[in-house]
Amino acid sequence: MDLYPFRPFLSDSYRMHNRKTIIFSARDAAAALYAAPVIDEASRDDRFRVVVVAQEPALNILARRGIAPIAVELPAANEPAGPEAAALLAEAGRIVREVDPDVIVAGLSSPGQGGIDEALLQMRSCKGFLLQDFWGEWNGFFGRKPDRFLVLDEAAAKLTRAAHDTDCVVVGSTRHAEYAGLDIAERRHSARNRVGLADRPVIGWFGQALHHLPGYRESIAQWSQSVREFPVTVDVVYKPHPRESEAQRQQTLEIMHSCLPQVHFLEAWPIEDALLLCDCVCAVMSNCLYDAAYLNFHSSSPLVTPVAMLHSSKLHGDLASRISFEVLPYVALGLAKVALPGTDLSTQLFAAIGQEGKRDCWRAARSNLADPGSATSRILDLIGSPAG
Repeated sequence: MDLYPFRPFLSDSYRMHNRKTIIFSARDAAAALYAAPVIDEASRDDRFRVVVVAQEPALNILARRGIAPIAVELPAANEPAGPEAAALLAEAGRIVREVDPDVIVAGLSSPGQGGIDEALLQMRSCKGFLLQDFWGEWNGFFGRKPDRFLVLDEAAAKLTRAAHDTDCVVVGSTRHAEYAGLDIAERRHSARNRVGLADRPVIGWFGQALHHLPGYRESIAQWSQSVREFPVTVDVVYKPHPRESEAQRQQTLEIMHSCLPQVHFLEAWPIEDALLLCDCVCAVMSNCLYDAAYLNFHSSSPLVTPVAMLHSSKLHGDLASRISFEVLPYVALGLAKVALPGTDLSTQLFAAIGQEGKRDCWRAARSNLADPGSATSRILDLIGSPAG
């Protein structure tokens, strides 16, 4: 099996002996999207050899970008002592022995299951970094912490230090530098033509694999009912998360169709195109809200209102025990509206699709988000330094 499918070793002996070998890994979709720009840049940098390791759904996302990872075709583990966990650790140990990396940069995968990211960090005999894409989060499935967390901003650093007592480096958002090159107006026009949408407001539900949480399905039902109560007709879209199963996607559609006459199902759409369709983007607490905020940052005019859907008292209570909502930039910086229990949800969502709602979030993004253009170079300079 070729362990270096993304960038083969060069024959020059100096480079062979003086470049640092980096393993990048990803399992979750967001991890792939945040890692891809760093992988692309590192592969062109003579300081590094690059090896990429991935599980689905990250594997498919990276492949679409022309990156050919080592494919880990093993299921995620539900129990640290189970056979799936043992298989992942054995595969990670084999990769570490054969590649002999100087640094591992692992993506963040959602807590609750163990994957190749956690297994590589557990089995490493070198420095290990976590490329964090959600504030304060770490999947400690196998128990071994990374040496450093590479985080989005000071809020993420503060939360991470408080929760995990570990070293953090603020690098910024690697994923969103690419948005600067988008022709946002043209891409929105093209996306809406592709679906055949009329000149009506568009609201979207962006799913997550949270169907096991109390109140998640109730949230979808309340959202659908609230949209049906709008005083004007709107177009409705549903973008599933890559980790939502086929059964979960169908459950979501059934709930929506019980209230709404038509739902555009954006199963295979790139996330940016799905976001650009919408005047209002709704999700429980997804990275897509941050994506929407950065689209606002790069837009010359108000574009979209992200809304964090915490209106179900059951879901809000469950998540509030684990997430400090008030310090997240969605709330603290006004990057998104927040639907809380007890609010008139239909009125709030209807306001969100309007120009004033979009203007509020656009101004907050333009005023408070950091330019992500140097995030990738910060990471590679850190890894390339003697201390890295």
